Amino acid sequence: MIHLPNLKHLSSDDIVDILERSHRIKQNPRDYTSLLPQQTLGMLFQKTSTRTRISFEAGMTELGGYAIFIDWNASNFVLTDVAYEIEYMSRNVDCIMARLLHHEDIKTIVSASQVPVINGCCEKFHPCQALTDLFTIQEYTDKPLEQVTLVYAGVQNNVSNSLVLICERLGTKLILATPDHDDQGESADADVQETIRSSANISHTTDINSAVAEADFVYTDTWIDMQYFNDPSRKAENKVTLEKMLPYQLNETLLAGKSCKIMHDMPIHADFEISPGLVRDPRSVIFEQAANRKHAQKGLLWWLFEKADQLIT
Repeated sequence: MIHLPNLKHLSSDDIVDILERSHRIKQNPRDYTSLLPQQTLGMLFQKTSTRTRISFEAGMTELGGYAIFIDWNASNFVLTDVAYEIEYMSRNVDCIMARLLHHEDIKTIVSASQVPVINGCCEKFHPCQALTDLFTIQEYTDKPLEQVTLVYAGVQNNVSNSLVLICERLGTKLILATPDHDDQGESADADVQETIRSSANISHTTDINSAVAEADFVYTDTWIDMQYFNDPSRKAENKVTLEKMLPYQLNETLLAGKSCKIMHDMPIHADFEISPGLVRDPRSVIFEQAANRKHAQKGLLWWLFEKADQLIT
């Protein structure tokens, strides 16, 4: 059984295959409206969501299948062992996408499920976002991915972890412009840190100005995880984080005279990680990047169902 808890076990050929399928679907969506007939995606949400729910539900529907939304907090997942609920759930659906707070629960779901599992986001990884990001980069450059320089500016988190893994696989140059190299808190992952230290393609700098000077794409993400941003109990801690991160804001001064494309995985906290003027700047690909979640995930679902021998022919 093939699962996607992160990108660690995908080969470069696997990733290229998924991206190629995604491009084919986006270019000719009507050709794939019966790809997954009578197949059901169970979508389990513990974290809040806009893009993940919309893109997976719309994508599965457009492929001829169905999507069921399950709210963790409004179900019996809060009452019993996760493994018991997943064993039952996986007997009723053909694939599970889980957007959860803790990667340990993702691993439990993978172990208990009888069908493929997709990590729709957790505190350590966001594999669907990384697939979307490289898909988007391919759309906005004529360069092969091996010749692209991507700068990620901000905090190292689940998104940067997934970018490290996918860029290493595809040979894309990734510069992490962050104030802390090893201080990742709950998103820290030993394999990712080892990849950063050992890879010829991945580097870290605290100098964001030198990093963006050579960038084809500049990417930022929220500095504070979404469930904590408006948490009154974390007000003092959040204030410290915001002050530390302000020099890493994407703004007009930093990107003056630069031709790099601007990326952000959303949700956006304008005036924090990015200035409002850059969100819709001509160089911004942010909204197309967000829309591409659907296309990239449709390619992923096609690949995953085929690998699991679940395509109905």
